[in-house]
Amino acid sequence: MKKYKLIMRLFLTMLKIGLFTFGGGYAMIALLENEFIEKKKWIEKDEFLNMVAIAESTPGPIAINAATYIGYQTAGFWGSLAATVAVCIPSFIIIFLISLFFDTFLSLTYVAYAFRGIQICVIYI
Repeated sequence: MKKYKLIMRLFLTMLKIGLFTFGGGYAMIALLENEFIEKKKWIEKDEFLNMVAIAESTPGPIAINAATYIGYQTAGFWGSLAATVAVCIPSFIIIFLISLFFDTFLSLTYVAYAFRGIQICVIYI
């Protein structure tokens, strides 16, 4: 039961970080450090620096790599799974909601002009 509570706390923490971080994985590093080293004291500073180096050097987005590493170090396999899913959920939901209204959004005159301008610029580049 104690491990389940730890995994739930990890999931909610990573969900919060994923939801309120704008600017990608590098913007997330300061929040991860504050949350996991200073507030919760789940990992040490040296271990965090190793995590940043590993997350940057492995393929894939740094946010997902960092979440997987922290989750595994904190609560094993299930912690890594929970942390990875939690950090991905906010972006997935936002993109899904945008996709529902994308056709309506593109039908706006000025938006269509903007996309046509972007398309012309890309062709010439």
